[in-house]
Amino acid sequence: MANTHEIKAVIFDLGRVIVDVDVGKLASFVSATPSQADIDQVIMDVLGDELMLQFNTGKVGPEEFHRGIIRRFDLTLTFDEFATLWCGIFSPISGMPELIRRLQGRFNLGLLSDTDPLHWNYLRKNNPILEAFKRPTLSFQIGLTKPDPAIFRAAARNADTLPEACLYIDDLPANAAGAAAAGMQSIVFKGPADLRMQLIDKGLIED
Repeated sequence: MANTHEIKAVIFDLGRVIVDVDVGKLASFVSATPSQADIDQVIMDVLGDELMLQFNTGKVGPEEFHRGIIRRFDLTLTFDEFATLWCGIFSPISGMPELIRRLQGRFNLGLLSDTDPLHWNYLRKNNPILEAFKRPTLSFQIGLTKPDPAIFRAAARNADTLPEACLYIDDLPANAAGAAAAGMQSIVFKGPADLRMQLIDKGLIED
């Protein structure tokens, strides 16, 4: 394990670290005014479905995913209407672009995300800070999802850095543990203010 002063790359998760995710908005598929039961059921049905895993690992494309979702929920949404709803769950997390920019140029920056092409294309167009990540590691492109150790090793390679010299930041403890198992240092993200203090404590940015 590298000492903190040996960190050469900082790798970020995307959802709930750089952008916030409101999965409750997925319930707009089934009702304009969904109940909590509707929201919970839709989240379980969509996010827990094998089709979702196939979409996130590039085994099915956007059009096939759209067809599967409208069949599942008996919808009449066109592909464009579906894509608008599907991508309408994101919002910026205030303070994160500034933290990323403070690291930019001093460390290799990496991005590691379980995501799909619709979400990625939308987020890349609407969040200029993502231009800071030159070689993102995306599940739909490499056919792996977290916390598979191989996806963390791929992220390290894309950051041109050995795993032991990488710091990985994720909101899910299981993913932070997966990064540690792959040889990285890791931080569980609890908000921009907490992350800022942890980066200061590690000597990666100044107060």
